[in-house]
Amino acid sequence: MSLLFEPLEIRGVRLNNRIAAPPMASLSSTKTGLPTADTLENYMPLTESGAGLAIVEHHAVHAEGRTRLRQLLLDRDEVLPYQEDLAGLFSSKGMPALVQINHAGSYIVDEDLLENGWLPKGPSPIRHPRSNIFIMPVGLSLQDISGIPVLFAEAAKRAMKAGYRGVEVHAAHGYLLGQFLSPMTNRRSDSYGGSIHNRARLLFEVCEAVRYALGDEPIVAVRLGMADTLPGSEPSGQTIDDARWVASEFSSVGLDLLDLSGNMCGYEGQGEAWFAPYCRTVKDAAGKVPTICTGGIKNAETALDLLKRRECDLVGVGRALKSNPGLVKEWKKKP
Repeated sequence: MSLLFEPLEIRGVRLNNRIAAPPMASLSSTKTGLPTADTLENYMPLTESGAGLAIVEHHAVHAEGRTRLRQLLLDRDEVLPYQEDLAGLFSSKGMPALVQINHAGSYIVDEDLLENGWLPKGPSPIRHPRSNIFIMPVGLSLQDISGIPVLFAEAAKRAMKAGYRGVEVHAAHGYLLGQFLSPMTNRRSDSYGGSIHNRARLLFEVCEAVRYALGDEPIVAVRLGMADTLPGSEPSGQTIDDARWVASEFSSVGLDLLDLSGNMCGYEGQGEAWFAPYCRTVKDAAGKVPTICTGGIKNAETALDLLKRRECDLVGVGRALKSNPGLVKEWKKKP
């Protein structure tokens, strides 16, 4: 198991092993997006788990960018004292932690968000394929789009003030940046639609804005939805070739870490490490940018094999670590 416990340095931040705790929504915030005692209690076991890196659940960059009512926010300075308590849980234990920043776009799960006739916005006026709410979103104007990188950059600066070591931009699971990547939800005919070069434009603009806002020291990661269908399924919408092209461009925008998952297909699959067939090909395209493979990794042997086969640089262990916070320590004892 020694390979699992080799250190890795990312932009000057030392990870003690190759096990990352991926973001998992806790639905524990107040209705105004503030962490609560329940939020802190939820993360306490993780801070003592021994994982090399933690990525804290998605925080909306704007109140209109939430997917659920009780979703954490990084949209205003009022959240900072509360976020300092959350980030401090990790720093006090010496565990590097990033926080995921996100905009839901048209992916609304809670109907309570739809008050006073408000409608979500997306790349195109197309019903979101993963949403159970029958609403037709409003298409974003070019002026709307120009403000999105600013929202992410401002949220990222708040994350650093709170004490995180960096941020992860969420471009997976069908949220706004994933909606732009997918031809299922992006039917635009301007410079943000059509080819993958155009569909990825907003994601790159967001990454560039975040990198510029944070400077050289903090980690900037992206959770990339690699395709709209799971490995082994008939390709539809965004393809793995699209993801390969996106990954190949990331080094030019100062990306430090690429966290790999699904897009419109979400994050559920069968067996273990169901995204592994995609991860290797995207890692190859990403060049020197380190990658995380997530998706149903439960056993040390599976995690070790992924690293041995060079399908990723880190393994994301989510639900297995959540149900057993002592898992990393158990793996370390294995021969």
